[in-house]
Amino acid sequence: MRLVKLVFISLFFLSLLITAISALFPSTVIVSRAIELNTSSDKISFYTADLNNWDAWMSDWKQSKVLVVNNKASVGSQTIELLDKNDSSVRYSWIATGQAPYLVQFEWIRLKDDAYVIHWTFEQHVNWYPWEKFQTLLNEKVIGSKMEAELANLSNAILAESVK
Repeated sequence: MRLVKLVFISLFFLSLLITAISALFPSTVIVSRAIELNTSSDKISFYTADLNNWDAWMSDWKQSKVLVVNNKASVGSQTIELLDKNDSSVRYSWIATGQAPYLVQFEWIRLKDDAYVIHWTFEQHVNWYPWEKFQTLLNEKVIGSKMEAELANLSNAILAESVK
């Protein structure tokens, strides 16, 4: 009986400790990457603001079945929906099964004539639950490296079109 009581008390205090440590992590996590390109605003908008054109640069779209209907795409267990767009940015809601939703934004900032910085951000708001907070620790590594590869693909797609 003593052993059972000790186990329950230990588990209780361990869970309190884990919850206290997770409370130190932020509830909002932002992962961002940027790339500089010599191109026009229209070409950037063409590839980022229309989900039908993501297959030219998004590697997951080349490997999976993608269904795009009314500015909403389904790719495997993920759903991406256009929220709004303007002349220099576009925002999406990106929902992956088992995770808190992401707010995804592309913005292109003009540096000089036909030179833009494309800034891509993933923003996620999580609850206080320890498993959600600890999951955000992986965002920078996993999502960040994926974003870098996809921005390189985007750059290649835009530059390949410029050569044509």
